[in-house]
Amino acid sequence: MIITCPNCQTKYQVTYEAIGSAGRKVQCASCQQSWQQRPPAPISSLDTESDLLFDEIAEDALDEVLQAEQRAAAEREAEERRARRAAEKPPEREKTKKTTDAAELRKRQQAFSRRQTAMFSSLPMARMRRTARITAVMMLAGIVGLGYFARVPIVERYPSLAGVYSAVGLGVNVVGLDLAELQSTRSVTEGKDALAVSAQIVGLMDEPVTVPPVLVSLLDAQDRTVYEWIVSPRVRDLMVGERATFDTRLSLPPSEAVRVRLSFTNDRMAPSAGDREPTQAHPLGR
Repeated sequence: MIITCPNCQTKYQVTYEAIGSAGRKVQCASCQQSWQQRPPAPISSLDTESDLLFDEIAEDALDEVLQAEQRAAAEREAEERRARRAAEKPPEREKTKKTTDAAELRKRQQAFSRRQTAMFSSLPMARMRRTARITAVMMLAGIVGLGYFARVPIVERYPSLAGVYSAVGLGVNVVGLDLAELQSTRSVTEGKDALAVSAQIVGLMDEPVTVPPVLVSLLDAQDRTVYEWIVSPRVRDLMVGERATFDTRLSLPPSEAVRVRLSFTNDRMAPSAGDREPTQAHPLGR
């Protein structure tokens, strides 16, 4: 008997036994359409003779044909999928070309930026701004250099700046003298305690510098002043490389005094005056 696919009208020759008297669900090997095949009409003697021509060998051949059609359809579908993927994925040459185009575009942009910068730098306002920046840097460098090399006359002119220099680690000696080798000794004379203090006054300037009076301060454990007195050195002036010995003696020093400090002062400064440069401090001798 002959059955026809209702979707694509493909015809197949099958035996009556393949469909049976109750019908059978079949599938088209060409379009994969499935349908319920009804049983054929009552078989006449002619049909019976025709069906006898299709034995089991013919039915096996039909199955092979259906399988071949299914394999061909699967191969066509796979080929279509490969074609779609190939269409979606750009060729390697196109990717390389896009990368080359992007690099070339970056080079052109950089070249344009350089030309634009060169053009703007040649404008009058750009030259003025550049000159102003260079001038400001040179002025700042000059101020810093002047403040460093001329710090002594600056502090002499403006004593309040001495603290600023000390804060940045540039102590300024405006006196032109230094105190060194400070020593202190306790002793008992005629049953009374006595304190002897001595030091070296060193000249630092190329020209003679007048030696001012020396302020001697006794400090307690908290560095608080407990006693002070002023002593005028025997030498009048010193210059670079010259030294003079300074010494003084105090009877009955305060018992709470643990350190001694020397600093230069002048006749107009009271013993409680502020910071004096330079200074020397030393633990009291025993």
